[in-house]
Amino acid sequence: MSLGNRHSAGTIWLPTGNPDTTHITSDDFNSLGGQPGSLGLRFEAGNPLRTYQRVLVDSGATSATPAGAVAANDLAYWRDKDTYKVTNDSRFAMNGAASGAYRNYVAGVFRIAATAGRYVDIVQRGNSIPIADGGNTFAAGETVFPEATTTDSAVDRTAIGTYPGVQVLGVARGAASGGFVNVDIDIPGSNQ
Repeated sequence: MSLGNRHSAGTIWLPTGNPDTTHITSDDFNSLGGQPGSLGLRFEAGNPLRTYQRVLVDSGATSATPAGAVAANDLAYWRDKDTYKVTNDSRFAMNGAASGAYRNYVAGVFRIAATAGRYVDIVQRGNSIPIADGGNTFAAGETVFPEATTTDSAVDRTAIGTYPGVQVLGVARGAASGGFVNVDIDIPGSNQ
C-alpha cells in the first residue's frame, strides 16, 4: 500500500516545542495527542529552516549492540522504510551490513540520545548539522557520506573533485572538532 506524499500540510505535535528534542513514548504517542497518523510525516521547522521526519527507533537500538545506544548526532539508518523504523546499528539496516548496502540507506541524523522504541524527529535537510565524525578529518567543501563500519554511526569524507560510490549526505562546513563535523545535509526521506 503506497502512502503517497507524507509531507505535512498542517501542524505536527511537538511535545517540547522543538523537533530536535522530540522523544515520545508509545503510550504518549497513542494517547496524548501524538497523532498516530504523524508517523512518517516530513515537516519543516526551526530558524534556520530544517526538514525533519517522524520515525520510530528500533527496539534493538540499545547499548548491547556494537553501535551502542543511540547518541545525539549519530546517523539513523532505515530499518524499514515502509513502517518508518530506524536504527543506529548498520548491521540491522535495510539489506544488512554484509554487502555494505546500509551506506545507501541513511534516513537522517538523530538530534538526541534516543531510547529504543521511542518516536523521534530526525533531521534530513539543514545547514551546519553536527554529525559524529568517526575519528575522520574533514575540510570545508568535502563530500560527506556514511562511514564503512558496523560500530560507528558516523560519517567519512572524500576530497573535493572525487565522488564516493555510496549515498552522499552533504558537504562539510569545515574541520571536525570534538568528535563531530558540521555538514550541510540533504538526505531524502521515505515516501516523499
